[in-house]
Amino acid sequence: MGVGLILVISPGTVEAVVNHLGAFGLKSYVIGEIVEGNKQVVFQREIVWD
Repeated sequence: MGVGLILVISPGTVEAVVNHLGAFGLKSYVIGEIVEGNKQVVFQREIVWD
């Protein structure tokens, strides 16, 4: 119960990874991004699960 597994991938591969996981019946969601900043975590919205 929780997030489970997190993959950190480049933005250009998101669609390919989501499609690849989907081919195995695994649902996946983009839950954030890593950006340059002042080393803080910023929550901008809730995660909406399908």
